[in-house]
Amino acid sequence: MSALPNKYVPVEHSLVGLAAYLVAAIGQNDTVSSLWDRVRHDERVRTFDRFASGLTILFAGGLILLDQGVLRHVALPRPKA
Repeated sequence: MSALPNKYVPVEHSLVGLAAYLVAAIGQNDTVSSLWDRVRHDERVRTFDRFASGLTILFAGGLILLDQGVLRHVALPRPKA
């Protein structure tokens, strides 16, 4: 399982690519289970291990959080122009 894309692993099959897909797929009031049910048949996800690793990258990067069992996007500050 490759975290980063390289010349042998395209972005969509790397964990970073999977994390990007997951953050885009998170809907309003999604739980981990409801998100898993919706994306588990996608070829980028493949296994629950990869799904959990993708969510871990998002949590570690501070892009999502778990608020009373519901996945939420974290609003990132915009750079000043």
